[in-house]
Amino acid sequence: MLWEYPWVFLAWLLLPIWLWLRWRGWGKPAVLAYPEAGSVQGAFQGGRRPGTGWTLWLRLGVMVLLLLGAARPRWVHPEEPLRASGLDILLALDMSGSMSARDFEPLNRLQAAKTVLREFITAEHDNRLGLVAFAARAYTVCPLTLDYQVLLGLLDHLEIGMTTDGTAIGMALAACLNRLKNSAAQSKVIILLTDGRNNSGSLDPVTAAQMAAALGVRIYTVGMGRPGGGAIVIKSVVHGDEVLLNPDGSVHTEALDETMLQKLSELSHGRYFRATDKNKLKAIYREISTLERSRLQSKTFQRKEDFGQFFLLAALLLLIVEWLATLTWEKRIP
Repeated sequence: MLWEYPWVFLAWLLLPIWLWLRWRGWGKPAVLAYPEAGSVQGAFQGGRRPGTGWTLWLRLGVMVLLLLGAARPRWVHPEEPLRASGLDILLALDMSGSMSARDFEPLNRLQAAKTVLREFITAEHDNRLGLVAFAARAYTVCPLTLDYQVLLGLLDHLEIGMTTDGTAIGMALAACLNRLKNSAAQSKVIILLTDGRNNSGSLDPVTAAQMAAALGVRIYTVGMGRPGGGAIVIKSVVHGDEVLLNPDGSVHTEALDETMLQKLSELSHGRYFRATDKNKLKAIYREISTLERSRLQSKTFQRKEDFGQFFLLAALLLLIVEWLATLTWEKRIP
């Protein structure tokens, strides 16, 4: 417990002075000596003697309670961590053709990513999430929202081939920053998942990461794919699903630019992760969620609760009691 205005207690020094003045007769009503008062003494036999004086103690109690209330007493609770709410997360998902590689068997990369993202979104509480999809260009699938069911529904409808093929990582980051730039959240995060290298778009990814750092947005980059990559499956009108081949007849694979992804995370004070299978991908998203919650919960606050109003209420009750007493059993008869 603490007192917000302890200097108010200096007024207590006035209480002994006030009691001494009362004892000396200051403030008492004037008395006229009457030599024949004994003749009316019998009128009060068997009744309460008027003016017993205990209202003085009521007034003293009122003064003490008013001083206690004016000093503003407060309960100080132990320090508590801030809740992990106040977090805005933009999920940037690569939709390029290389995400059809089936090195996450039995799923291809996009199917594995969507499964993990669904679990990540379902586990979230109180934090706003948004989704940006990108290939040769980036577009906002869902702005920041707390309606996770809408977000899940939009995620389910994403498929490879919905936009021109390519990998515009810089444009994807720009689309995310456009949604986060006016956010008042305590923590703003982009989780970028890709399996290739930047080969489209008019904005360099490093420049976009520098912009993110200036806006206080952290970028967590997730590189997807096994070492050596996987066969990319394309849809053919004639033959159905076919493996994409190089001109020399070898299987075409897309190389992951890990150096660039690491640099994006370093510039924005985030981290880079490599996912080589579905379980590793799940663990990465869980770790990112834990990192952000830990970052927020490292901040603490101390709750202070005022209770001076109870002293003021008690003082008011004593005043009412004194007023009733002066009208009834403490009423003086001249």
